[in-house]
Amino acid sequence: IRALSMDNRLELQIPRDGWGIWPQGVKKPSHFLQAQAKVFLDKDCLQDGQSWLAGFVQGLVASMIFVPLLSWTEDDKGSLGELSSIGVDGFDRVDNFLLELLLATALREEPGAALQAVLPVFVGPAAERGGFGAFPFYKLAQLSHEPSQMTNGRAAAILRQLKLSEDKVQAVLRLSVKQVVDSVLRNQGVQASGVEDVATECGTRVLRTVLQEMRRLRSD
Repeated sequence: IRALSMDNRLELQIPRDGWGIWPQGVKKPSHFLQAQAKVFLDKDCLQDGQSWLAGFVQGLVASMIFVPLLSWTEDDKGSLGELSSIGVDGFDRVDNFLLELLLATALREEPGAALQAVLPVFVGPAAERGGFGAFPFYKLAQLSHEPSQMTNGRAAAILRQLKLSEDKVQAVLRLSVKQVVDSVLRNQGVQASGVEDVATECGTRVLRTVLQEMRRLRSD
């Protein structure tokens, strides 16, 4: 995404008044250039020796676009596949990916929040000849219709620290695992299957969404 935003041929450059700033407590990626799109990727931006939770919350709170990678492999691994174990025989845990989805769902509805759009990327099992197969949407039926009490409780604590109203916090506490994922699926996303260059396709779509949201905000 950073490289594409600097390619003069693609008309995807971020206008100067949209460059923004990095949030406090977040490490700037190496080879940082001010005019590049600012991409918060946890492995690049979380600081050693500092709270990873505070860092990723700051990154999400400051983001205009949230791009969750929704993956589900044949052996029920991947970011969504691993959620299918929650609720089975009463099992629960704090799942950091589900936590991100819960926070993004709440923040997007908050007036004045930076977060303006959610652009999911759907990744299915690895294909035999390289790339990815179709995302197994039929497997979403395996997700629990009950909340993850541990994950939702962690999300509620964070949202209270961010000063969201108690009504909104209570609404988040009631969301089942499937409801949270369904809320993300309502957004038009990018399919990784059948795409020759997934990175370029996804990066281009993300930047076009950023520019679209910037134009909308200017017109409001």
